[in-house]
Amino acid sequence: MLLADWRLLWLLLLLPVALFLPAMPIDETRYLAVAWEMRLHGDFLVPHLNGMPYSDKPPLLFWLINLGWFVAGMHAWAVRLGVLASSFASLYLFGRVVRRLDPSPALAQNATLLLLGMIYFALFSSAIMFDVVLATWVLVALHGALDLDAQRWRRGIGLLALGIGLGILTKGPVVLLDAGLVVAFGPWWSETARANKGRWYGALGLGVLGGAAIALAWAIPAAIAGGDKYADAIFLHQTVDRMTKSFAHRRPLWWYFMVLPAMALPWTLVMRAPWRAWYASFHISKSARFGIAWFVPAFTVFCLVSGKQPHYLLPLLPGLALYLAVVLGSDGARLRGRVFGALLLLAGTALAALPYLAAHAHDIGVLDRLHLTESSLRVFAGVWPLWGALGIVLGGWLLFVRAAHASLRALALSSVAAASIGMLALAQGVGPYVDVSAAAARIAQAQAAGKPIAHLGWHHGLFEFAGRLTQPLEKVDYEDLAAWCAAHPDGEIVTFYTKYQIAAKPELELPYRFGRIIFWRAADLLAAPLPAPPVKVDEDETPED
Repeated sequence: MLLADWRLLWLLLLLPVALFLPAMPIDETRYLAVAWEMRLHGDFLVPHLNGMPYSDKPPLLFWLINLGWFVAGMHAWAVRLGVLASSFASLYLFGRVVRRLDPSPALAQNATLLLLGMIYFALFSSAIMFDVVLATWVLVALHGALDLDAQRWRRGIGLLALGIGLGILTKGPVVLLDAGLVVAFGPWWSETARANKGRWYGALGLGVLGGAAIALAWAIPAAIAGGDKYADAIFLHQTVDRMTKSFAHRRPLWWYFMVLPAMALPWTLVMRAPWRAWYASFHISKSARFGIAWFVPAFTVFCLVSGKQPHYLLPLLPGLALYLAVVLGSDGARLRGRVFGALLLLAGTALAALPYLAAHAHDIGVLDRLHLTESSLRVFAGVWPLWGALGIVLGGWLLFVRAAHASLRALALSSVAAASIGMLALAQGVGPYVDVSAAAARIAQAQAAGKPIAHLGWHHGLFEFAGRLTQPLEKVDYEDLAAWCAAHPDGEIVTFYTKYQIAAKPELELPYRFGRIIFWRAADLLAAPLPAPPVKVDEDETPED
């Protein structure tokens, strides 16, 4: 009951983020656009983006988004609440996994607090992203693995198949790395697997086949309806190609080793344990072996794949939290809250000073040499110092009041509170500059009036949900801009990219992120000479993860 109370506090701390943080470009707005088109056209089989089949992701998240809209209305916050509910379910399922591995309530409580206190888990708990929901299905599959360990073979195969199938429908076969490898390493952590290897791996095979059957129940009809190109994309491009030659977010082998310590804060700063506790735990603890089998093999594979993003590791963080919980229960292990308190104090001070620094950046030598754009300085100047003050209070409380008796609960909830403060500061300061509703309304108005309008460069569906667009927004490449304007002299061109140095006077400019959304009349573009095409490709034009 006490653990549930701490989970409830976690939920209450993050609830304002779910309610007030707007959909963030480019990913979240794109996923809302796909869900909007699904609702608009009533096609729940083949997802579409800007009128074209969208093969980059399976449909389950888009189905769930529409379910949330059916219940609470078409709002971004309704979707965030649904994702937060999924994260809450993950915490519950994780606690149950730990209790099934070890009956100790203390280990389950500590492992859950370690997970919910990880700064990256808190930051992404309401993110409109696939990995958050995927983590829930991974935990369902691992409950199936524990059923196999308990020799409940039928239920184990059923849960394993369910978790794998829903995981594939969420983000594709990557679930086989997140959950399947834990079962594949079963003989290392399970006595049942060691004693019944044939039956164990047979059950794993049946679970994978069952999961594939669940996924194929959608994929085969979708491939038929979407055509050969869509079928090739969902069966090959988003699976085999991603593993063999990632086409986005290519990073070096060691990159995850650099970002993981930041993702696991505050525990990378505050946990101290003798060396023997780190290496001896998996020799004596089934829970530690399970956690290592959950995290290490999949982490290794992710390191070998060239495409890397921090959120790919989200479904593995519970395994890391489980191992850390076992280590924390060892003799000599302790928590030192002063370092984290000092970090929060410094971060809060920097956040509180951010508006002043942005307003006087040109008078401060170090900042002036960074050559920050006026748009970025305007965004930073709009952040309330109050958020930094809250960070200072939180850090000071840990550093001076709780330092001598910093409990796991206090540190975990302080980390969640810090994440909430940071995200609310983002919502308040940056929120107005990622709100594209004014631009989207203008586009919708032009389309409704039959006025030609096109976007210069790929727009990622940025305006579709915000403007409730009912028809695709045409994309024009820079090389074809003059020809399009000549063919549509009464039309308009819009873009959010800053790389196009066009001399023609815009008809309308709206602030967007660290730049602008610009509208030109086609006639004005025809009257002004167009510069040579830009050489550098904007980072927002790279394929999605």
